[in-house]
Amino acid sequence: MNTITKRCLCLFSILMLTVFSPAVLAVAADPAQVNTTFHMTGQVTAPTAIQGFYGIIGDDGVKYQPINLPRKFKKEGLIIQFDAKLKVNTMSTFQWGKIAELSNVTQITSSIAPEERKAIQLLLKRLDSFNTKDLEKLQEIDIVSRQLTKEQFDNWVAKYDHFTLLYVDISDADSTSITGSCYYTRELVNGMTLHGNTDLAAMTFTLSQTSSGWKLTESGSLSNQPIQYSADTLATLKEKSVKKYNTDSLAALWQRI
Repeated sequence: MNTITKRCLCLFSILMLTVFSPAVLAVAADPAQVNTTFHMTGQVTAPTAIQGFYGIIGDDGVKYQPINLPRKFKKEGLIIQFDAKLKVNTMSTFQWGKIAELSNVTQITSSIAPEERKAIQLLLKRLDSFNTKDLEKLQEIDIVSRQLTKEQFDNWVAKYDHFTLLYVDISDADSTSITGSCYYTRELVNGMTLHGNTDLAAMTFTLSQTSSGWKLTESGSLSNQPIQYSADTLATLKEKSVKKYNTDSLAALWQRI
């Protein structure tokens, strides 16, 4: 191989490394989200290391790099909700998060703590996977469920329908873990309880921050459960929910959480 050929190959290698450097390409996107518009809530942030840049830390624990965040929302700490579509093969000068195109951006005014908001976001996704009877969707955010077979999952969800998140309590939280409990209702497909076909269920949970966002890593029954599943108990919990959230269905929070 002559000297000119070697130089050409060297220059080509440098060019390829420059073009495909992680500093200028979007962070790899989740295939399930590509070409799909999804709804998210999160907090605007302005990393001090990147002058003039505003990103969003989603309540799912994922960093999003918006290509069209309106100027009025470029405020550190602002809580917003938005629709997003991930942009693959999109070049950027920032190496920060998944590049996304936003729409329907609005500010959220809520007294709900960030940890509780993150838990609500993930728990709603969990119950949605039950409502749609989608094991793959469940296993994406619920590590515990990955031991389930399709047959086991189908047999269980066949008993219930219309899962509704009712109330969430956070007992402990830090930057990597959130623990608490939640209450939700579900309708029995072929059954009846003291209050019709609506069953009240409760569980404890632990959410953990992973490289791909928040995941449910532990779940169980409430120990020394203080509630008796009755129509009165359900009514009391709904009143408690309305007082705290102004709704007894957490899926209605912020219109489309």
